[in-house]
Amino acid sequence: MSNHIIWEDDVNETVFGNSYLLARDEYIDGKHRVKNITIEDLMRDLNFIDHTGPVDNLAVVWYYEDEDQYITQIYDHDTGEIYWENPTDDEWSDEDDEITNALLMWGNLEQTIDGGNIY
Repeated sequence: MSNHIIWEDDVNETVFGNSYLLARDEYIDGKHRVKNITIEDLMRDLNFIDHTGPVDNLAVVWYYEDEDQYITQIYDHDTGEIYWENPTDDEWSDEDDEITNALLMWGNLEQTIDGGNIY
């Protein structure tokens, strides 16, 4: 993979260290709770990362359209390995919902690396 990535002008990228905390909804004794979980652990729990080695930096590619934010891809920023890509509507799963909702709600995606060109 090339070290030089060129995204379309309207696409942004946010890179998270593997210990970045997101939140996960849980029900404990019938009560709704929000649990902190690292982005790497959430990706592993949802079976998006299925190897045992560490992932130090996860990159989230996203964009705005009509004032809404959309995530298109999550990949290992160091190796280029893609762990999640936006599936078609008929392939969308509960796991897709969970990772995108967690990132949109808790990921602070606006902290981007130069949307457009990554060197």
